[in-house]
Amino acid sequence: MTIHIRTHTGEKPFQCPQCDYSAAQKGALKRHVMAVHTGERPYHCGYCDYSAVQKISLEKHMAKHTGERKVKIKKERKKHSCPHCEFETVSTTSLANHIRTHTGERPFKCPQCDYSAAQKAQLKQHIQCKHTDERPYHCGHCDFSAARKGGLFVHVRTMHGGERAYKCTFCDYSAKQSGHLKEHIMSKHSNNRPHKCTQCDFSSVSKKGLKLHMTTHTGEKPYRCEFCSYASRQKGQLKLHMAEHTGEKPFKCKVCDYCSASKSRLKTHMGTHSDQNPYKCELCDYTAVSMYRVKRHMVAHSGEKPFHCEHCNFSTARKEDLKRHTAKHTGEKPHKCELCDYSSWQSHHLKRHMITHTGEKPFKCEICGYGAREMYSLKAHMTRHTGEKPYQCEECDFSTATKAHLASHMTRHTGERPYMCEVCGFAAAVKGGLRQHMAIHAVVKPYKCDQCDYTAAQKGHLNIHLANHAKKKNKSVSD
Repeated sequence: MTIHIRTHTGEKPFQCPQCDYSAAQKGALKRHVMAVHTGERPYHCGYCDYSAVQKISLEKHMAKHTGERKVKIKKERKKHSCPHCEFETVSTTSLANHIRTHTGERPFKCPQCDYSAAQKAQLKQHIQCKHTDERPYHCGHCDFSAARKGGLFVHVRTMHGGERAYKCTFCDYSAKQSGHLKEHIMSKHSNNRPHKCTQCDFSSVSKKGLKLHMTTHTGEKPYRCEFCSYASRQKGQLKLHMAEHTGEKPFKCKVCDYCSASKSRLKTHMGTHSDQNPYKCELCDYTAVSMYRVKRHMVAHSGEKPFHCEHCNFSTARKEDLKRHTAKHTGEKPHKCELCDYSSWQSHHLKRHMITHTGEKPFKCEICGYGAREMYSLKAHMTRHTGEKPYQCEECDFSTATKAHLASHMTRHTGERPYMCEVCGFAAAVKGGLRQHMAIHAVVKPYKCDQCDYTAAQKGHLNIHLANHAKKKNKSVSD
């Protein structure tokens, strides 16, 4: 009765000793302390690494594994142990599912194809994605529909998420939650990174960031695909991979028919529809899509370069540039591809590389429909329509539409081949030549021909190979 009366009076007698939070109930304060200050999550899932502050949150999560509408977690239940490892769980169903990871048993068979699953929920998801056009989850704001509840949730959150009330005072970043803004400020605008790696110089603003980094040392890939053997270090990468099985691409362009499995790729694509750069530099004609980029540009006018390399005389205006430069001395390439042995010292290089596996081409020509993986490729393509060739050779009459082609041409005059292979000593005049050569050394060749034993490191090479099959087939038919 006392607790109920507090809903009328607004009384909140339970004060957090570490912040200004107060609660009407002792249990609410306890949950707040665990969630915000201690990070304690006492309720653990028997199927995966998920843990929760509240029992009800775990019950909702468990329903995703079992396929049941509601799962009740009882206290003080007997723990069941796996005979093959140290795994323990209070659920017999969870134990049975876990043991199948040792035995490889997949008792749930698809009635329409050869697919089988270790869990009933996985089979249900497979049938929904592969054998039915049913998309029962409909968006209340637009015509979008999804085969899975999670797909609809992602769509609503990203496309109709509403106002982002928490805005960064240093750049144009904004967030829906204060915690996200705090993490952004610490990671982008602060040197305070308290969580340090014991095996290298890496440090992070959060425990989660450090935990993810540690997998680069351990090789651990906890996020596993339910349909194939793919495993990933990050949940987001697994979601992108899953789209290859489900075909689900919830992020749709409002201007054209382009859609993507990734929000960041849609954002990149949207740049092809707009030439508007509303933020302007006060000292020159430079314009940008965000104030953050203008601030970054302003350093060019000041000439200040406060970040100095410890290994050489290099100095720069930006901390990010110093990190990239230092990696050339240390050889560190922390950003690793999950599908092949490619690694990079820059995250955006890895993102660019990943498109070679997915085949996605977000940059579209509005005149002929040509698609490109990179903006510079689209710009080069556009010159075919305009006929423009702004890059002129100083040694001869050669002119070209792209800076890269001019650089390639110049090597004919200089004889320079600056791009060296670290494996065999091969040298190339242009970066693309070296990249193409490196495919010879690639151990992982994930692209397989369905007509012979041929495998390729790049999807484009497989497409060329398949075209040869098609030519032979057409020739035999005509003969």
